[in-house]
Amino acid sequence: MPPEPPVQALYRVMLVENDVGAADFVRALLGDAAQLRFEIHQVSTLAAALQQLPLNPYDVLLLDLALPDSSGVDTIHAIRRITDNLPLIVLTEHDDMDAALQAINAGAQDYLAKGKFDREILVRAIRYAISRQHRQSLAREEADTEAYRKLTAQVFETMADGIMVTDEAANIQAVNPAFCHITGYTEDEVLGKNSRLLKSDRHEQAFYTELWDTLQSRGEWAGEIWNRRKDGEEYPEWQTISSIKDASGKVDHYVAVFADLSGIHRSRPAEDKLSWYDSLTGLANRAQFLKRLGQTAEHAEREGCFGVAILLDLDRFKAINEARGLPVGNALLKRVARAMTRTLHSEDLLARLDSDEFAILLPRLSSTREEAAKDALVVAEKIRIALQKRLTLNGEAFHIDTSIGIAVFPEIAGETASDILRQADMAMHRAKLEGGSRIIFFKAVMGETIKERYRIERELRHAITRNQLRMYVQPQWEGGCKPVGVEALIRWEHPQRGLILPGMFIPLAETSDLIVAVDRWMLDAVCRLLGRLERDQQLTRVSVNISPRHFQQPDFVEEVKRKLSLSGADPAQLVLEVTEGLVIGDFADVIAKMTELRAMGVHFSMDDFGTGYSSLAYLKRLPIHEIKIDKSFIQDITTNPNDAALVESIVAVAQHLHLQVVAEGVETPEQAAFLNRLGTIIHQGYLYGRPQPVEQWLEQISP
Repeated sequence: MPPEPPVQALYRVMLVENDVGAADFVRALLGDAAQLRFEIHQVSTLAAALQQLPLNPYDVLLLDLALPDSSGVDTIHAIRRITDNLPLIVLTEHDDMDAALQAINAGAQDYLAKGKFDREILVRAIRYAISRQHRQSLAREEADTEAYRKLTAQVFETMADGIMVTDEAANIQAVNPAFCHITGYTEDEVLGKNSRLLKSDRHEQAFYTELWDTLQSRGEWAGEIWNRRKDGEEYPEWQTISSIKDASGKVDHYVAVFADLSGIHRSRPAEDKLSWYDSLTGLANRAQFLKRLGQTAEHAEREGCFGVAILLDLDRFKAINEARGLPVGNALLKRVARAMTRTLHSEDLLARLDSDEFAILLPRLSSTREEAAKDALVVAEKIRIALQKRLTLNGEAFHIDTSIGIAVFPEIAGETASDILRQADMAMHRAKLEGGSRIIFFKAVMGETIKERYRIERELRHAITRNQLRMYVQPQWEGGCKPVGVEALIRWEHPQRGLILPGMFIPLAETSDLIVAVDRWMLDAVCRLLGRLERDQQLTRVSVNISPRHFQQPDFVEEVKRKLSLSGADPAQLVLEVTEGLVIGDFADVIAKMTELRAMGVHFSMDDFGTGYSSLAYLKRLPIHEIKIDKSFIQDITTNPNDAALVESIVAVAQHLHLQVVAEGVETPEQAAFLNRLGTIIHQGYLYGRPQPVEQWLEQISP
C-alpha cells in the first residue's frame, strides 16, 4: 500500500455549495484547523464547478448533492467525467447509509451528513480522501515495484489510523502499530485469529449481514461500528473495509482502516447542548425549533393534516431592560420561560429564538384548519394570561404583556420551516402594530407581502455572487469645519429594480445568515479602500456597520485581521460600528473580541446610541472609542427641549468617559451650531454631503 501524501502548507479546496449558511460553516471549520491552511474556492452550481475544474489544480472537492442544476449521484458522475482522480467528499443533508454507499460507489471518497461533523471529522475526512486517492493513483503507477513495497511498509507502520489485513475468511494476517494502540492487543495475540474477536455486543446480526452483503456486492463498506478492546471496553470507530482481488478477480484479502471515535462521542452531549439549546433559559434554540418545525410540516402535508406555530414577543421588554439593567432583564426572561413551560403540555416545544422572542410548536396535528386554529388560540390565550399575572423577581412585581402571531400550516404546498416561521412573524408584528397584548393569525392576504420578501431574499443571494452590491460613502466633519473620514454604506444595484437602498433589504437579510454574507462583502470592500488610501498616502478613517450576527461568528476576529493584512490597510483607520444589541448573549466574549481588535489599533463606535437597552450600565465596560447619536435625536434638537436635553446629557457622559461623539443626521446650520456649543463633535449628514459612490468620492479627494 502506497504512503500518505506529504502534509502540505496549503490545501486548495473547491466547495460546491449553494447554501450560504452551510458554506460559511465549512469555512469556519477549515479556517480554525490547527497547523493546516485551506484555500477555499466556492461555487454554487454544478455548471460553475465543471467550468472551473479544468482551469485550477485542486487538492479536494467538497460537494453538495442538492444543487440548483443537479442532484443526487448524477452530480458525482458529472464531476467524474471531468476528472477521475480528484478526491471528492459529499456533504449532504441526508444521513442515509444507502445514499452514502451509492455516492461512494459513484466515485466519492467519503460521505458526511451536515450537522453531524465537526472540525476534527471534516479535516480527517479531507486528509483521508486525499490519502486514499493518492494511494490509488500511486498504485496504478508503481504497482509491483520494490520501491512501492518499501513505501507500503513505511505507511503501514506509521499511519495514525489502525490497519488490519485479513484473508478471505476474515482471519487476521497483519496489523499495524496503531491497531495495537487502539485495541490493546499485541500483534502476536491477534495474528491467525478471526477478526470476530473484536466484535462488541452493540449490533444485531442483521447489521453484520448487511455489512458483508455490501462488501461482497460493492467491494467496499464504510461506516460507524462499535468494537471491543482487549480489556473489554466497547468503543466506536469509523471503519472502511476494502476487498483486494487477485489477478483472476477473486477476493483473497480484506483491508480494514479505522479511527477511534471515543473522544468525539464523549464530547457530543456538550456539543449537542450548545447546538440545540439556549444557554440562558435552557429552552430549545432557533436551530432545534426550525428542525422540529420542518419535520412536523412535512408530516402534516404528507398526511393532509394541519399544525400550528406560535411566535411571541414580550411588549416593552426593552424598556424594562433599560430601566433595570441587563442582569434583571435576563433573570426576568428565565422567569417568563418557566411560567410558559408550566402552562404548556410536556410534548409541546417551547423555544427562545432571540432576546425576548419565543416560539411554540404544537406537535398535535388536526384534521381541519379550523380545529388547529382553535387549539392554537386556546394555548396562546393561556400564555398571554399567565404572563399578565404578577411575576415576582427580587421582591419586585412585573406584569408582562405579549404580542402573539399564529401560523396554521400548511398554507401552501411545499412550505419550509422558515416560511412558516416568517408567517407567524408577520402576524406577530401586526399584533404589535395594533397596540400589543393581542393575538393575530397569519392570513392569506398577507401573502403578497411575504412573497415579495421571498423574491427579494432570493435575488439578494444572487446579488452577492453576481457583483451587484455597491459601496457608497458619506463624509464626516470634525466640528463641521474639516473632513476627518467617511462612513461606508451599502447599496444594491439591481439589474431590473435599479438602485435599492439598504432599508429595503438589510432588515430582511438580518433575519437570516444573509446578513453575514453581506457584512463580509462590505468589510472586504472597506479594507481594500483603506489599503488604497494607505498606498496613496491619504490616511482617512472609514467607519462600517457590523451586525451582531456577524460579530458573533467564531472566526470574526481572524477574519478582520486577515482582510486588513491582505489589503495592506492601517487598522487605526478602521472604525467598526456596533449596536447595543451586541450585548445580548455572551458579554465576556464580546469584550474579548473587541479588546483583541482594539489592541491592533481598530476603533469601535457604538451606533444608534440611546435607542436600545441599558446603555450606561455597560458603556463603561466596553472598549469603545466613540458613541454615535442617532439621527432621531438630532433632527429636533433646535425645536424640542427634550431632545436637546437628551443630546446634552449624552455628550456630557461621553466627555466624562473620554469618548468621541459622532452626531448623525445633521441637516441644518442651526443643528450644527447647537452641537458645536457642546464641544468637539464629528458631524455627519446632508449638510456636509449625501452618500455617493466611493469612486466619485475618490476622484474628489485625489490631489
